[in-house]
Amino acid sequence: MTGSNNSDPATVKAQVEELKQALKDLHAFKTETQKAIGPQKWADEGLRNIACNAGDGREGVNYSVLTLTSDPVDLELSVSVVKAFWESKGFTTRVETNPRDPGLIRLYANQNGGHLVSYFANIEGSSLEMDSACVAGDQHEIYKELYPEIYGTPSSPSSSPSVN
Repeated sequence: MTGSNNSDPATVKAQVEELKQALKDLHAFKTETQKAIGPQKWADEGLRNIACNAGDGREGVNYSVLTLTSDPVDLELSVSVVKAFWESKGFTTRVETNPRDPGLIRLYANQNGGHLVSYFANIEGSSLEMDSACVAGDQHEIYKELYPEIYGTPSSPSSSPSVN
């Protein structure tokens, strides 16, 4: 996307703010889903940014979170409750089971815009893996703004000192 203004500082700052809001929305949705399942104690096992397809051939960035519980659940009931909840929020769902692994039920869902979520329920516990909405933009530029301690601050050729 050379020649576009997608990496000008104001645009990148707006994309980072949009990504931060997507993370807040993701956490709220995750919490709502967990409450629908029941009183289990959940632990977030990972939060990461990943590249995503923002539609119309545009690339972007989103968050992905994995949360687990080892508390027991009624497998079929919990999947049914989550399925109904997600469908009420506009998601299209599909359930997968495997006769060779009767203690595991997988529920997948997606929503327009690439918002993907999954719920795995088995006899040893449950997991939720959720991706936030995808924010269109240059991943490298967004990361530089979001994580300056890792990627350094965005640089401008006119303000960079020359080293000779």
